[in-house]
Amino acid sequence: MKKSLIGLALACAALGASADAPRVRMYANVGYGFGGQPLIQGIWVDSSNQQTGTWDIKTGKGSIIALGADVRITDRFTVQANMGYETDSVEGDGAGYKFSRVPLELIGYYSVTERFRMGLGVRRVQNTNLQGSGGLDGRHYAYTHSGGGVLEGQYFFSAPSTTSREPLFGMYLRYVHENYQLRDYQDEKKDGNHFALGLMFYY
Repeated sequence: MKKSLIGLALACAALGASADAPRVRMYANVGYGFGGQPLIQGIWVDSSNQQTGTWDIKTGKGSIIALGADVRITDRFTVQANMGYETDSVEGDGAGYKFSRVPLELIGYYSVTERFRMGLGVRRVQNTNLQGSGGLDGRHYAYTHSGGGVLEGQYFFSAPSTTSREPLFGMYLRYVHENYQLRDYQDEKKDGNHFALGLMFYY
């Protein structure tokens, strides 16, 4: 599955360089995820050692960026392949943690109206690591991903053109179903189900 997704992403990118507009469009997004289970959590304290709050790093929380290509199959149906980078981090007094991962996705979209479409697809996450920094530099935990599904709604701020290549902007809301497993520990599974909201760009 991993090789298939990477191959499709590269093929879509190559098509984007040569295909007549606007059958193939380049795609980018930025967003933020909400949800999942905590991988690690703790308590914030001030200089007098008084508790001031709590913190956590979750499997589905954090910032999102992605790049890919979108291929129009019919007037209403398109297929998109993309590769992203997702991260959640926390920094304290000279130490911190960062959870990073690289998702690959293949999604089919159906246009319900000119400006709104729904997508359903599959997702595989690579290079999934929880890494300590500063005073926690020696702590490193690697996770494997079970494979997951994506349900997404996209709204365009203007109707896409079918005759000319023009920049398109919009927003998306998605639900991701997945889970993670601590590498080499079969019973250490974490629910990664989450929602994400963001902005998108097509050209």
